[in-house]
Formats: sequence, C-alpha cells, structure tokens
Amino acid sequence: MTTTDQREHDAREDTGDPPAQPGIGALIRPARGSMILSAILTGIGAILSIVPYIALTEMAVAWLRGDGGHPRTLAAVAVVAALAGSLLYSIGVGLTHMAEARLRHRLRMALVRTLGRIPLGRVDQTSSGTIRKMVVDDTAAIHTIVAHLAGDFTYAGVSLLVGFGYLLWVDWRLALLLLAIWSLCIALAIGVGLARAGGIMRAFGVAQTRLSATTVEMVEGIEEIKNFQAADAARTRFDEARRAFADISYDWVHGFGRGMAVVYALLHPAAVAATVAPAAYLFVRNGWLEPGYALPFFLIGIGVPQGLMQAVSLVQHLYEARMAAGATAAMLAEAPMPEGPDPEEPVPAPGEVRLEGVTFGYDPAQPVLHGVSLTAAAGEVTALVGPSGGGKTTIARLIARFHDPDSGTVRVGGLDAREVSLEWLLSNIAIVFQDVSLVHDTVAANIALGHADADRARIKEAAKAARVHERILRLPQGYDTVIGDAGGVLSGGERQRITLARAYLQDAPILVLDEATAQADPRSEREIHRALGALARGRTVIIIAHRLATIAGADRILVVDGGRIVESGRHAELLAADGAYAALWRAQQAGPADAASATPAPEED
Repeated sequence: MTTTDQREHDAREDTGDPPAQPGIGALIRPARGSMILSAILTGIGAILSIVPYIALTEMAVAWLRGDGGHPRTLAAVAVVAALAGSLLYSIGVGLTHMAEARLRHRLRMALVRTLGRIPLGRVDQTSSGTIRKMVVDDTAAIHTIVAHLAGDFTYAGVSLLVGFGYLLWVDWRLALLLLAIWSLCIALAIGVGLARAGGIMRAFGVAQTRLSATTVEMVEGIEEIKNFQAADAARTRFDEARRAFADISYDWVHGFGRGMAVVYALLHPAAVAATVAPAAYLFVRNGWLEPGYALPFFLIGIGVPQGLMQAVSLVQHLYEARMAAGATAAMLAEAPMPEGPDPEEPVPAPGEVRLEGVTFGYDPAQPVLHGVSLTAAAGEVTALVGPSGGGKTTIARLIARFHDPDSGTVRVGGLDAREVSLEWLLSNIAIVFQDVSLVHDTVAANIALGHADADRARIKEAAKAARVHERILRLPQGYDTVIGDAGGVLSGGERQRITLARAYLQDAPILVLDEATAQADPRSEREIHRALGALARGRTVIIIAHRLATIAGADRILVVDGGRIVESGRHAELLAADGAYAALWRAQQAGPADAASATPAPEED
C-alpha cells in the first residue's frame, strides 16, 4: 500500500473520531450511544430509588393504623429496589465514564493530528501553554458533559420528578407549599449568581489560558531569563496573569459563589427539615394529612432541594465544559494544509531547492520577502547571510513549508511544495534550527524521534557521526538516560549535536541549517562543524549563518537584506565586488577573531 493509499485508508478508519466541525454534539458523537444507555439505566435506577421510601411509608401507615399488612413483603421490596437502583446507577455512570475516557483519548489524538496537519507556522505561533491547555485541560473539562450529563443529570432529574410526583399524590397542597419555598431559594441563586455567570466564565477561560501560557513559557525559558537577567520582566508578566486570574476568580466567588453559598445553606437538609416539620405538623394537626403520610415529606422531601442543587451545580460545570468543548471543536475545525500525493519517482531535479518569485508576509499586508528567486543546487552548499531581520529564517521555513508563499513557488526536487505530500516533503528535508527541541525522554528516543523502528546500532552510528557518542556514554544510563532528569543535563552545544544525530538518522537529501552553532561554545562549535561535515556529505546544504568565516567555503553565498537577494556569488567574488557582503566581512574582521572553523564540507574517509 502506498503512502497516499495509507493516508486515504487512515482517513476512512478515522471516521469514528470526533468530526472536525465546531459543534459540541458532533464532538461527543462517539460517546452518544453510551450516554443514551446510561440515561436509560440511571433513569430506571432513579425510579427504583424512590420505591424503598414508598414501602417504608406504607409500612408506617399500616403500623399507625394498627393494620399488620405485609411488612416482610414491603421490606423485601424496599431492599431489592434499593440494591437494583444502586446497581443500575453504578452501571450507567460507569458506562459514561469509560466512554468519556475513550473520547478524551480520541480527542487528544485528533488534536495532535490536527496540529500536525495545519500549517506548521500556525503551530509555531501558538504558545506551548495554550496548546497544553487545549490538549490536556480542555479535553478533561469535557468530562462533565459525557460522564455526568446522561447519568447523574438523568438520575437527579428522574428522582426529582418521581419523588415529587409521589409527594403530590400523597398531598398536593403540602407538596406545592414546599415547592414554592424551595423555588424561591433557587430563584435567589439564579438572580444573585447566574446573571453574571456567562461573562465571568468567558473571562475566566481567557485568564486561565493566559496564566497557563505564561507559566509554561517562564519555566521553559528559565535559563534564558536568568542568563539575561530578565527575571523581573518575566515575573512581571507572570504576576500580571496571576493577578488577572485571581481577580476574575474573586469576581466569580463574589457573585455566583456567594449566592450559591447562601442557597446551599438555606437548602441544607437540616434547614429543609426545619421547613418541612412545621408545615407537616400544621397539616397533621388540622387533620389535612394522615400522620403516616407525613413521613415521605421527611424522607423524600428533604432530598428534593438537594437534587435541585445538584442539577444547578451540574449546569454550572456543563457551562464550563461547553466552553472547553467549543475551544476543542474550533481547533479541530482548523483547515488542514492542502497537500498533493507522493510524487512518482524519479523527481525532475533530485536534491534541488528553488524559489521562484516568492513574496510572503506573516501579515499579508506587510511582506517579509519580496519576489525572492534562488536556487540551491543538488549536492552543493548554499549559504544565506545578511543582517538580522532580512528574511533568511523565513526562507528556510518556506522551504520546509511552515507557510505557503503569498505569491511565487517553492520547488523541492523540481516539484511545487504545495503539490506533494507533506510526509514526502519533510522526509526529503532535514531541518536543524538554532532553537533546539528535545523531548523529555531518553537520549536514544530523542535521536530516533520520527524513526521508532531504528535499532540501537543505527542510533549509535548517528550519534558518532554527530560527535556526541562519547558524551552520551558518560551519562548515568548512557543512551537510556532521560534528558532533563538528574544526570541528564546537556549543554547547548551537546543538545544541538543530539538534533544533528537526529538529522543524520533521517538521512534526507536536503539539509537546512539555521544558525546551528548559535548556542555553542568554541569547543562545541568545532565539534558541531565536524559533525556537519559528515552530515553534509553528498547532500544539498542550505545554511544560514551570521559569522561569515563559517561559510567562506560555500559553493554559493546569497546575501539577503530587506527581504530580497541583493548579492550572489562565491566568497572571493563577493569580496572583489566590494558590496554588501564585503561590508559585512570587514565589520566582522574588525571584531574579535572568529574561532569557528570553515564551512561544513564533506570529510575525507
């Protein structure tokens, strides 16, 4: 089966996943069957839960009347109904909890797949804290809709209806009197709290996302914050997010929470009993109610307000869950980056990268690149240099299709990058950015990222090529050391060499290097350049560098300034032209001597 056929097969197999459309009903559709069955089981369980109280009432009435009746039969009915009702409720709620666990897994997998299918630039511009909240917190918040809406809400609702219906049958006057009192308390809760709940909950969600994002970013960037003495600025951003979250939390408690606290106190079983007792006494004393039939108003009546409050509490959680579900559905509705099929081999120009009249802007109204055309010939080293902000990294990201150009064409292997599959494109391009991305896993797993089938021998071969094998062996558990754990701390240059080993294992014909030595000290930089020499052998290399001495031996040097290619040629040719490159070279030569070695070139065997 071809890769394209496999993707089509996977798409058919994924039909059970939540549809990528902004509808909560569609989002929870895979769990709908379990929710319906749960509602049926818990509804029956709720009816059975009232039967013991009815049986006890009839036993009390018979005893007060002096009629022996059938107490054993009634007792047996009460016991059996109580056990059956409890069992059905447990089964019903268990079904929805299992369904929710499966749905949460599917949602998280769907979100991860969506993040992999939408433009990489869109993911790159989304903070890690926002992604974490979306994948972890928001999917967990949907728990209430699936796990409790069908089971608990149905159980509470049916219990209320059946229980209150029985009280109406016993004495409709007393039942309606108590209902009027309880309704007044519930109305108080709605009036005091829910009137502002919508706006507060929306603001609460925004504040929670901001706090999560700033917390994760501060933790992930703690080294840079300390190195550049930016702790005060980072702490200020975190404190602002924390204060905003605390303020909105206070508003919630001050408004809705305070009202709910008052109502919970009024509808506490003891307070309800204090309400039922005088009303029942009044009815019994005046002969309006038989003494035995006052019992269900104490047994069932006290539970009715609690059931109402449980329903109100569920509505509150459901509101939060709906907001989280909406954010999840919106992300799943993101349009995937369009792609074509896997190209048929051979491609027109293997290993070649070409930009033809490319214009692009992160904001289309403000282009970063203006009609850029360039060719990185197969098997050659092409260097992009120039002042910061000129567009060099943007070119690298367009080659890897983080974004699509606003106009013009990016060709890889002679094919339009938009007309081939992303899997094929990224399997042909190994990218090493200056921002190292390692996961909290073993060293071996980090090198084999994306190549889970790689055996230990291939992983070690890649590490040796990246000049990091000996350093790995000095770690506490060698290749099985978890990066970030005790003993698994690596320097910036060592972490960069791990990513080079990953690129070596990928064995792609095109290598894109964006300031691969930016975080390295001079010694690590020399090791990285030796590793790059082995990695570059036989490949097309596009290297972005600020230190010109590191790319002086490149086959072709392109000077990028203001989003345009302003010069092109070899090192000696550009120096002789005495243009922008020569000016940059003289400015760097006037500073401290560059300690780096020459441009990465294939090493001799």
